[in-house]
Amino acid sequence: MNEDDIQQIFFVECEEALEATEEGLDACKAGTHDDETINAIFRGVHSIKGGAGAFGHAALASYTHCFENLLGEIREGAVELEASLVDLLLRACDLLRDHVEAARNGGTPPDDASLMGQLEAARASGADQSSGSEKAAKETAEDVPQESDPEVEAAPSASVSDLPLDLGDDLDALLDELSLDEPEPVLADTSDAPDQTETEQPIWQLHIRPHSGAMDNGGEPLLWLRELERLGGLCESSDLSEIPQLHDLSVDEGYLGWTFTMPGSVSQGQVKEIFDFVGEDCSIAFGASEVIPPTRLAVKQEPAPSIETREEPKAEPQDAPTPAQSPKPSSAPSPAPSPTPTASRSSNSQSVRIDLSKLDRLIDGVGELVIAQAMLAQRLENESFAHIEELAMLETLVRDIQEHAMAFRAQPISSVFGRVPRLLRELAGNTGKSVKLEIEGETTELDKTVIERLSEPMTHLIRNAVDHGIESPKDRKAAGKDPEGTLYLSAEQKAGRIVIKIRDDGAGINRERVLEKAIANGIVAEDASLCDDEINQLIFAPGFSTAASVTSVSGRGVGMDVVKSNVRDLGGRIAIESTEGEGTTFILALPLTLAISDGMIVQTGDQSLVIPLTHVIESLRPGQADLKGLGTERTLLHVRGKFVPVVSLGKMTGAGDPVSDPTKGVLVLVETESHGQAALLVDAITDQRQFVIKSLDAHYRSVDSVAGATILGNGQVSLIVDIDFIVQAVVAPASLAIAA
Repeated sequence: MNEDDIQQIFFVECEEALEATEEGLDACKAGTHDDETINAIFRGVHSIKGGAGAFGHAALASYTHCFENLLGEIREGAVELEASLVDLLLRACDLLRDHVEAARNGGTPPDDASLMGQLEAARASGADQSSGSEKAAKETAEDVPQESDPEVEAAPSASVSDLPLDLGDDLDALLDELSLDEPEPVLADTSDAPDQTETEQPIWQLHIRPHSGAMDNGGEPLLWLRELERLGGLCESSDLSEIPQLHDLSVDEGYLGWTFTMPGSVSQGQVKEIFDFVGEDCSIAFGASEVIPPTRLAVKQEPAPSIETREEPKAEPQDAPTPAQSPKPSSAPSPAPSPTPTASRSSNSQSVRIDLSKLDRLIDGVGELVIAQAMLAQRLENESFAHIEELAMLETLVRDIQEHAMAFRAQPISSVFGRVPRLLRELAGNTGKSVKLEIEGETTELDKTVIERLSEPMTHLIRNAVDHGIESPKDRKAAGKDPEGTLYLSAEQKAGRIVIKIRDDGAGINRERVLEKAIANGIVAEDASLCDDEINQLIFAPGFSTAASVTSVSGRGVGMDVVKSNVRDLGGRIAIESTEGEGTTFILALPLTLAISDGMIVQTGDQSLVIPLTHVIESLRPGQADLKGLGTERTLLHVRGKFVPVVSLGKMTGAGDPVSDPTKGVLVLVETESHGQAALLVDAITDQRQFVIKSLDAHYRSVDSVAGATILGNGQVSLIVDIDFIVQAVVAPASLAIAA
């Protein structure tokens, strides 16, 4: 793997870190955060900083260093996390995303001087408050008489903070800092501590040794040691046995190892989190636990426990125990790497990063396999071998392979929803409106290609909702509403499709104004008589906008047109529900995948067509009593207590000599997103199987009534019917004339 490949992995990890950081900051804004939330935010920014330094992205590294400094102060409690500070951190996270994009694309880094100044100012204000508190505490302590105890003395210790940042820069200085002749810590006076002699505290041991790869991506072992120290760890010893002679020394290798004593209140999971981004480049071994007497815990560790390194002392009187003399279990592992953590890492490594183009080739291969299997089944059926056991087994295996292959590309829609908070913050600044976000179903999965192409229409719809839908705080208050608007996002799987809803609690669509604007722009005739749904659809017309002036948010009349075009390109549909004064809901119905699906192959006249199975409810042969006439050209089917329109699929597609009498053909009852149910009249149902969707846009052009094409088992090209368009053409023909 070359450097470019590694750098691409770094940028993928940056996206994951940014999502975790923004999610944590959103929790802080909502007031649902805890200490682990702050730690997760810190780890996300720190991981980006490490990789940025390793790959030479100086601007990104400098910015994340400044960002990390403030987060470190917040994590240590030196800076209070107030609402205004959370807003600042959210803006800092937005700018961090811009920095990552600039580094990824080789563009100019964004101007961060102003925001870095605000971050430093916030950090300095916290430091000033902390210094003032320490000074006051010191003055208070000086006013209180202290009794000196000649037997208790402060013991100097080498703190992790004093170690050199780069373990390969100056070995001599490092060895000086890791001096083995430091005085032992002296016991504190515990005579006044009640019940301490009756309580024993558990501890356990931890052994770590970074390897050469630990520093490749900007890892800093010193930071790991500081984290262990922060958790209350005490360094019992440093393993210097692997350090070579000076002429054999390599700054890229890892020579040092450490043995820590961890308090029983710290779990192994907390320790593993520190090394999340290290992988197998650092050996970690967990030793057995032991119970220590309270006198050992009375060793002075003020300020926070410091990292100490020393060799085992010679025999001393047993009535003065020291940490180095405390009994250790004989089964404790040595500092050298043991096979146990390796096995643990292997079992926990459950993911592999794969280039998307490789997955695309796999999906294409599976698609060709589906076609080949259909052709084989067709040929064997013609030879009267259609029911052999091996053919059924092959069909089952092909379906399993297809489902697993498609699952590789499935991703949660949270990757799209996760960008909305930043968009709302930007819109709030541009429009002066305050909008809160409520999300449901963000774990719903759909094809990665759909997710990538969904981002743009989602952005336009949200901009439209905030700018045109939600009123200003003043108008909302006058209408008896909460001055803060609400935007609802939801996603769910329904009948093999993904249904996304974007709803606001704004003023709704002013249909009179929309119709007036459409007539003024020549989109509809002055004497046109339109229903509410047809007027709603006018906002998707090219060049249509009700904005009084062009702003940075809207007003050019291209956004909603792009939305409808993109959704249709995805094989989906968009519907609108709006109540004036209460709000508007946009409903997007999209396919779960763009590659392979199940379908019903029907014959109508001289054509073989495919009806997507996700639309099909049932098929039936009606009797004359089930059919009712409506006017001279309409026929309705009475089914399950309601009437649905009968649509001749052959007549709609121009097939030659299709069946016109429903009692002599087959009716396929289908469900649409915006126009309810309908019964499609076909000559016969010939098969039901998986089909590979081929786009017409790439090979011909877009056709309104056709959702795509596929290759049947006999090698014939068959068109996939766009059910929503066909039904809409019969139920609401006026709206199609308007759209045209």
